[in-house]
Amino acid sequence: MPNNGVMIYGYVFTALIPVIAVVTVIILSKRIASHTFRCKHCSKEFNVRWSKIIVTTHNGDEYKLLCPYCKTKTWCTEQAKNNK
Repeated sequence: MPNNGVMIYGYVFTALIPVIAVVTVIILSKRIASHTFRCKHCSKEFNVRWSKIIVTTHNGDEYKLLCPYCKTKTWCTEQAKNNK
């Protein structure tokens, strides 16, 4: 006869894995969104909401974003955050 206490802990652990994954993605996206991005088309710098970071294509420190200034969707480079 299986131990029901062990089964309950297994279900709880299995349910926590997706929650931890989602929280981790949100935290990392908010951290990246705190940086500025430079458009390769017009060279202006702008900020992006963290929810856009989650769904955009990226390669290293470049993200495919819509520039709010020139309205071009291009690869934008993530700029280091200035700690003043």
